[in-house]
Amino acid sequence: MPHDDIARNIAAKVRDGRARLKMTRKQLAALAGVSERYLAEVEAGEANASVAIIAKVAEALGQSFISLVTAGPGEEAAGMPALQGSGGLMILVESMSATEREAAFAMLQRWLGEHRRSRRGVALLGLRGAGKSTLGRLLAERHGLTFVSVTREIEARAGMGLNDFFNLGGPDAYRALENEVVGELLERDGRLVLETAGGIAGNSQALDLILASFRTVWLKASPEEHLARVALQGDTRPMRGNPKALEHLRSLLASREPEYARAECTLDTSGQSVEACLAELERLAAPTLREA
Repeated sequence: MPHDDIARNIAAKVRDGRARLKMTRKQLAALAGVSERYLAEVEAGEANASVAIIAKVAEALGQSFISLVTAGPGEEAAGMPALQGSGGLMILVESMSATEREAAFAMLQRWLGEHRRSRRGVALLGLRGAGKSTLGRLLAERHGLTFVSVTREIEARAGMGLNDFFNLGGPDAYRALENEVVGELLERDGRLVLETAGGIAGNSQALDLILASFRTVWLKASPEEHLARVALQGDTRPMRGNPKALEHLRSLLASREPEYARAECTLDTSGQSVEACLAELERLAAPTLREA
């Protein structure tokens, strides 16, 4: 392409890009770090622009250097929405007051956090008997997600039941394997419904990862319902030979509540039907379910 044609093509693309972003020449010049007079010459097709200068102008317009020097006038850069380039965002930020920037930053942080957690899935926290397995499986089945139990994953890797592994290796070995499992779950493709172990409240490393990576819901219930549900599952060990089982459970719940309460949402399943709890869980998990 002759030099004059290249200059005219660049000039047209810069004018079109600036108009599309509703940007003044002064604003674009400031953003690109060139003089307004020089930019006027570029837009007129008269400047002997260097590659470095054109690259700066392209970046300020949210376009690639190649699209600016090769695409015809009026054509969009491939895959670049007209108002979504970095240049447009920077102009928007520059137009804000300090108070508006602070508020916008806080809103963007919240949105990004929720969006990124939604991409991982939903994690359920709480003591045994709160309904994590039942509601988690139903939620996953209804919305085509994968249900994963951290406890079952640990047992599969250890090659033995949780109690046996805990008794054999102690809390340190258990926490190390729990951290390993949680870390590897974050590498999986697709969204999950994750059932965490009740004791994750005592493992800050694993809990912090889950809180940062999933939309989290604390399923809570009264101590009485916790014991009754565990018994209905056929496990009477918590009460066998322990007249103070309920008192112990109240104490355990109280000690773990501050960590469970770090979850984004709370669902009290006490006195609620499975259908009612599932409907509420779907409402709380809606940001993730919409992404699925």
